[in-house]
Amino acid sequence: MRVKNFFTIFVTIILTTICLYYISYDIYSENNKKKTLNLGLDLKGGISMILDISEKDLLKKFTENSKNFIFLKALENADNKKKEDPNADYLSFFIHSFNQEIQNKKLNIRLSSPILFGNKSNIENIDSNSSDFEVERFLRKKIESSIISIQNILRSRIDRFGIIQPNIQRIKNSNRILIELSGIKNIDRIKNILEKKAELHFLETYSFQEIISYFNTINKFEKKHFKIKKSFIDLLNIPLIKSSNSVGLVHIKYKKIISDFLNSSEAINSLPYHLHNVKFLWGSKNLDNFFQLFAIKINDEEISSSLNGDMVTHAYKSFGPLNEISINIKMNREGTKKWKIFTEKNMGKSIAIVLDNLVYTVPVVQSVIPNGISQIYGHFSIQESNDLINVLNTGKLPTSVRIIQTNIIGPYLGNESIQRGILSFFIALFFIFIWMFFYYSIPGLYADIVLFFNIIFIFGILISMNTVLTFPGIAGIILTLAMSMDANILIYEQIKENIKNKVNRLTTSINNSYTLQGALSSIIDGQITTLLCGIILFYFGIGPIRGFATTLIIGIMVSMFTSICLGRLFLEWHLKKYKTISFRKKILIFVLNNIQNIKYDFLSKRKWSYIISCILITSSILSFFLKGFNMGLDFSGGRSYVILFDRKIIPEKISEMLSKTFIENGNPSFPRVQTYGDEKQLKIVTKYKIWEENNQIDEIILKKMFFALKTYFTTINFEDFKNIKKNKSLGVLSIEKVGPVVATDMTHKAFISIIVSLIGIFTYIFIRFKKWQFGLGAIISLIHDSIIVLGIFSFFHGKFPVLEIDQTFIAALLTIIGYSINDTVIVYDKIRKISKKTSSLMKEPINQGICDSLTRTINTSLITLLVISIIFLFGGKILHSFMIALFIGISVGTYSSIFIAPSIIYDCLKTNIRK
Repeated sequence: MRVKNFFTIFVTIILTTICLYYISYDIYSENNKKKTLNLGLDLKGGISMILDISEKDLLKKFTENSKNFIFLKALENADNKKKEDPNADYLSFFIHSFNQEIQNKKLNIRLSSPILFGNKSNIENIDSNSSDFEVERFLRKKIESSIISIQNILRSRIDRFGIIQPNIQRIKNSNRILIELSGIKNIDRIKNILEKKAELHFLETYSFQEIISYFNTINKFEKKHFKIKKSFIDLLNIPLIKSSNSVGLVHIKYKKIISDFLNSSEAINSLPYHLHNVKFLWGSKNLDNFFQLFAIKINDEEISSSLNGDMVTHAYKSFGPLNEISINIKMNREGTKKWKIFTEKNMGKSIAIVLDNLVYTVPVVQSVIPNGISQIYGHFSIQESNDLINVLNTGKLPTSVRIIQTNIIGPYLGNESIQRGILSFFIALFFIFIWMFFYYSIPGLYADIVLFFNIIFIFGILISMNTVLTFPGIAGIILTLAMSMDANILIYEQIKENIKNKVNRLTTSINNSYTLQGALSSIIDGQITTLLCGIILFYFGIGPIRGFATTLIIGIMVSMFTSICLGRLFLEWHLKKYKTISFRKKILIFVLNNIQNIKYDFLSKRKWSYIISCILITSSILSFFLKGFNMGLDFSGGRSYVILFDRKIIPEKISEMLSKTFIENGNPSFPRVQTYGDEKQLKIVTKYKIWEENNQIDEIILKKMFFALKTYFTTINFEDFKNIKKNKSLGVLSIEKVGPVVATDMTHKAFISIIVSLIGIFTYIFIRFKKWQFGLGAIISLIHDSIIVLGIFSFFHGKFPVLEIDQTFIAALLTIIGYSINDTVIVYDKIRKISKKTSSLMKEPINQGICDSLTRTINTSLITLLVISIIFLFGGKILHSFMIALFIGISVGTYSSIFIAPSIIYDCLKTNIRK
């Protein structure tokens, strides 16, 4: 057995075993599993939010709320700049504006002044002589630390809801946090919890000895509370408690049972008098699926005046003799006084540091601390100590947190998406399998097996990464599988060409096809350019778009291995056993021979191609200016509601009714209303009061909408209308809100991602083909494809409202760019190989290169268009816009790779030779 085959078998066995393990673990394990494929909100319903952390409020906090008018004016200028350009660096512009105001008013004040950032709170880092550069560096560290702390606090709060695997991530290079939560029933409550500030307190504790008699008493109650055979004492795992600081050690699956029992009326009524102010809190650490239970002394009347996080001025870590990490905390004057009394009262006892009702640490007071400085020991890791320092330095949320984008998807839409997604997935796979076997006979069957391994590897890797699978992600997988067939098609067509050229042995024909001189260079060039688009999309995208890019990247990398290594292994095994193999069905031989033997002068028709393309591009550009676009919320900002009625509704009538209600500054705000899938469902989009930052505005708009449309909802009240729940027959099914600042930011990122893609593609092609004409031809054809797709969306959006420009469209556009460049590069590769043989790069080699790649181009395009059509028909309305863009783009991309890109190479080379 050859070394290459042994390597392929070894890697395949290892990958298959690992991936099948994760897939089976995902299917059969319990809810507390560590690795899973999380379904996105568009598949199961839930809420997605982007929270904006106010840098303005942070800067105010760092100055201890300075009232200096220059400072406040600079903040106002920075706010205005941020509205104009969401990507502007707030801190840099604030400092620039501050210095400009100082110069204009000829004042002598610096950022390091005691009335600004050089105050007592920051005295250890900033003094009156600190430069602006030093102040800026300090502020950046403080802002970064605060954002990390806020993210941790928000995660801690969300965990209390018992939500399985929430997606919480910071949006790269920004002060925004994306939160996706599935299965949320009380939307208003989750919003309120996330936006309010955290509470940090230092509290007294009860020891295990003080609490055990009470536990023994309530242990005698009936076990009906637990619905299991274990008693209360057994659930606490008393023998496992290693420290008297905690009063129990409970497995994660019994946490809720214990909490419910301790808060039951029987348990509360059994409390002895000396424990009347006890509150049982959980520790913040997950200790191998166990959580510590603590008994805390809490007096609701005194807690507001007790030691709290607002009194901590600074926290930092230090290392003891044995490199044990300790955390040092320093308090303000009020805190120092209370801390002295508090430690004197609790000498030799444990005290609890509690954040958001979770106990972070329980140190023992060793001595009275009169100076407000103390040390906390708790066997901290570096990561744990950093997190706790962030908490202590932050205390309550250090700044206001504002929800600037909301997307609420009801379970109804989610269930429909799952069913349609699964259906479209299996139908698409079925047709790919049939097509490959019908076209290539036995080798097509091996290509299907390779595709099956692709599916296992892709899903196994996604599960191992705890990936969130969205609907665009499913589309990315299906599209990747269709495109992965392209590698097999390229190889099979090369083998057929070698056989046609009468290469001595079939084995040699196959081996030559798996070399750089064969099909390998085309595969590598095509896949790398598509991979480049996926990486750029992953870098600039967030949420569902990043999910699409993730599946695209994984799919391309997996298909490279399976097609090149595993596909070759199957062919060689077949030859070894059966000695021969056929790459075509007998009924197709005549048709295939006609396509393969075609000799057509494509370049002679290039003027007609230029005329057709110029007409399409000119019409598209005119449509941009005359008709504009149906801009989605992602790029325009606003609120969107999907509402289910009990009868067929005329959209224009609803728009007219709401325009009389949505009046802003004396002018009606006309909402955009369109049918959404079912004729009883409408999608209502409005910019009414989108700039208003009142937390109650969302509720106000929903009320206005309900009462304006009340004649259609006589059988339900407002609460039933707005609450998004399962099996809903009337009312709101989903809500989406995108702030104008976010919309501007997304527009900027979309433009940048496309420009970066084009530059990257040009650079790669120039390096690989060593002639700038190839790169120019590719870029012009890509711009050509993009403009025509945009033009069709612009021209027809009035008749077909589904043609919307949003984040999903940008994903489709970048996919079109990746697919089109893949097509173009493969044609280029054929031209390059022929030109090397003829030592010429003129008309004949270019025409021959197009003809030789024609079978592969038609085959791959038909498979991909077939898959897209299936997803469009069966995948649900959410993907209609995405699939239409792909269908148009791939059709136009196939045309441009044959008629436009090669023609530009020819004309540029001809002009160059004349010069």
